[in-house]
Amino acid sequence: MRLPPSPSLSVKLPLVLSLVVATVAATIGAAMVYQDRSRLRDELEGKALLLARAVAVTTPELLLRGDTWSLYKVLRQITQGTERGGEAATVAAMVLDPAGLVLSHLDPAAFPIGLPAARENSAEHRLMQAALRMTAPGVLDGDGFVEGVAPVQTGGRTIGIVRVQLSTQELDRTTRSASITVLLLTLGMTLVGSLIGAAWSVRAVRPLRSLAQSMERIGRGEVTLLPVSRRDEIGQLVDSFNRMAVELDEKRRLAAELAANEKVIALGRIAAGVAHEVNNPLAGMLNCLSTLRAKANDPELVARYLPLIEKGLRRIGALVKDLLIELRVEDAREPADPSCLEDIRDLVAAEIDPARIALAWDNGLQPGDLLNRPKMQQVLLNLMRNAVDAMPEGGHLSCRFWGEPTDLWFEVTDTGHGIAPANTQRIFDPFFTSRPNGTGLGLWIVLRLVRSMGGSIDVDSAADRGTTFRIRIPRETDLVAQPA
Repeated sequence: MRLPPSPSLSVKLPLVLSLVVATVAATIGAAMVYQDRSRLRDELEGKALLLARAVAVTTPELLLRGDTWSLYKVLRQITQGTERGGEAATVAAMVLDPAGLVLSHLDPAAFPIGLPAARENSAEHRLMQAALRMTAPGVLDGDGFVEGVAPVQTGGRTIGIVRVQLSTQELDRTTRSASITVLLLTLGMTLVGSLIGAAWSVRAVRPLRSLAQSMERIGRGEVTLLPVSRRDEIGQLVDSFNRMAVELDEKRRLAAELAANEKVIALGRIAAGVAHEVNNPLAGMLNCLSTLRAKANDPELVARYLPLIEKGLRRIGALVKDLLIELRVEDAREPADPSCLEDIRDLVAAEIDPARIALAWDNGLQPGDLLNRPKMQQVLLNLMRNAVDAMPEGGHLSCRFWGEPTDLWFEVTDTGHGIAPANTQRIFDPFFTSRPNGTGLGLWIVLRLVRSMGGSIDVDSAADRGTTFRIRIPRETDLVAQPA
């Protein structure tokens, strides 16, 4: 599964830096706003409590006398300046008796004396009940206000409750203003952080992009050194890359020289083998021709030596044919589906006696398992013919092929005489053979073709127990079947 392309570092770095700056600025600003709001609220609660206590201190005697007018004047005098336009506008101020009836109120028209201060089951009623239960000065929270409560006591008993409610509107306005200021500062710092991050990321990413481009060129065999213009970690990375590029170039040259030397050595071994394999029959044929020239009229010698000369020529022809096949097939590339192997089965089946050799064929490859047709046909043909030659008295020849997620497998098994342990390491050498009429090129060709496809081959054999050749070929994803 191919992953979607990731955004460039020149995009991600400014985004990350902006996110960090915005998060830090917003966190610090929120903490400052919260702290400032808490301080202002504490001040507001302290002021409400102070006003309630001031009223409670000056009203015991008035409550005992029932002087409601004086109570009203005390409320007006103490809360004057906070009713309208002050820093903490008074929402309400009242004096209640222990049962919750109004004794005095800043708004006598709405709250007549002697009536309950709040309707039953209302939020104000629940707040009033909480105030009536208080035996010491304290603060209550209301909807849009804070309330200072102070009991009016005399002779150890409570004769009334003073309630002073101050609006939180100014507090909320201050909080909103501070929040907007923090938001604007956060946006400004984010913008500045984005600009700084963009400039810094361009400077940081430019050498990385050049590094990536140089690595692509190295993959194509082009070595380009980068200038080292800085001494930080990126500069150290570029310097390390330059050293690596030089080392890779040197190793590539050495590998090319070694490959050329190996080709020369292999060519020399092949030439020596060809010379050896050709010289042997040539020497015999020259001796036969020399004898025939000296005794040309001897029919017995002619009948005896002509088959030898023909055999030698055929051996030389087979040797040249095998070499030409190897040279022609090794670079071939013709994709095909697994049904192309059926041609080899039919060809080998036609060459063997079914009464003597039983052929078992199990092609478990799927149509989508593409093969390099000429190479795999040549590999399979050589292995099957070797297996047939290994069973002169007959036997069983089994061919089994299957696919796995990353590899294709080919297995050829015979029940012939097997391979002697001493020869197991030599069977893939060119011109090595244990058969009197063999050229010793078949398995050498098989090994070269398998390796040219990036595969490997294993051999499991023992004398008189048969032989199994198992080949692994990696799937070639760039193979595309050609139309018939």
